[in-house]
Amino acid sequence: VYFFSHTSLIFMDVDGNCREVGRIPEEYINHRHMYKICTHLSISADGKYFLVDGCFGNDFFVALMDVKSGEFKLLHEFPYMHNHGQFSPVDPGKFLLPRDWWRNPVTGKYEFMEIRLWLMDIDGGSYRPLCPDLWEGHITNTAHEWFSKDGIVCFVDYAQGVFECDPETKELCHAWKRPVCHAHCNGNRTKYCGDQTPYGWKINPVELLYFDREKNQENHIVTAMPAPPIPRDPYHLDPHPHFSPDEQWVIYMTTVNEKIDVAVSPVDQFE
Repeated sequence: VYFFSHTSLIFMDVDGNCREVGRIPEEYINHRHMYKICTHLSISADGKYFLVDGCFGNDFFVALMDVKSGEFKLLHEFPYMHNHGQFSPVDPGKFLLPRDWWRNPVTGKYEFMEIRLWLMDIDGGSYRPLCPDLWEGHITNTAHEWFSKDGIVCFVDYAQGVFECDPETKELCHAWKRPVCHAHCNGNRTKYCGDQTPYGWKINPVELLYFDREKNQENHIVTAMPAPPIPRDPYHLDPHPHFSPDEQWVIYMTTVNEKIDVAVSPVDQFE
């Protein structure tokens, strides 16, 4: 397991032994408060780099960390929030770096994302919107994106469902047509799982759903998950269902035993 502990990237083996892979240099941090680091953590397709994004003070940044040496290389800083950085699983030079809304901690001003989905490359020569016509908050409500194993960008529109977009051709496909919050797919994008919707959890229990795209058939994973016994802020314990690497299980956060835990459901029960 790789994870960040404050400003250090840590590797932990199956016996619980830990070692530091690398750390963000103090000269870059420069006494600034760290608000967040690596909402996602991914490794390049060639295994050379980790993608590191975060916020120090009022600066959002994206950087590389060398897998072998731990060297930190700053790629760019932004005056607005970028997070959810994810390497392409097929192109070691490209990554997804979505823009997000945030509330400025100094001014208290709510700053909107405008366009959420952005693609960059590790050489710093490309920074472009994936779907430039999707203007956030104007009919479109895009969120919660991921790469499928074959390099297609999948993303959720809260009201419309899951879309797929080829980052090279820009071809857009509406894969799962129903309101959904978080979602994930199997390797060939024929099966999806999702939750709907933790944003209204205080009012209604959350559904977890399984969708067979070829059969156009939905099944419940969980029909009515009760809300967690703690506030949603500052860190939200949403179910975030996703497929296991072998695609035999759906993994998600659960509260069904009146405590916060992780659950797995076998995929074959939905077939």
